[in-house]
Amino acid sequence: MKNITINNKNHTIEMNKTFSAAASKYGSPEYIELQNARRDYPTFRVVTVAKKAAKSDYKGLTYEYMEKYISLHDDEGKTIMAKFLDLRGKSEEAKAIGAMSAAYSEIKDWFFEQYPAIQKFYKDREALLNDVVAKQAAKKAA
Repeated sequence: MKNITINNKNHTIEMNKTFSAAASKYGSPEYIELQNARRDYPTFRVVTVAKKAAKSDYKGLTYEYMEKYISLHDDEGKTIMAKFLDLRGKSEEAKAIGAMSAAYSEIKDWFFEQYPAIQKFYKDREALLNDVVAKQAAKKAA
């Protein structure tokens, strides 16, 4: 049962949203798997659990921040800002053809390639915060 998790602590049969939708179709393999779990654990509640959001190590790294940073550190010809606006689908050329913005993760990777010092700053800050958390955990354990 790789699609279903039995949570003994909370007395629940847990599944994700995709599996839940498939299990709602009578006779489907997912339906059969869910019914088998319900037979094995008749007193447990069936719950659909939401996927946990990925932790962002780059909190505050918004498009607005990137645009401000580029405007302060762009070259004479403003070529980096032009590329950024193309990626965002906001340049005149992109608007003319109806181009959509690239994904945030792609733009973030491009931004870090242009300005590696920013990525280093975020990684150093994350390491510093992890050290603080580890020290606090060690104090609590002692």
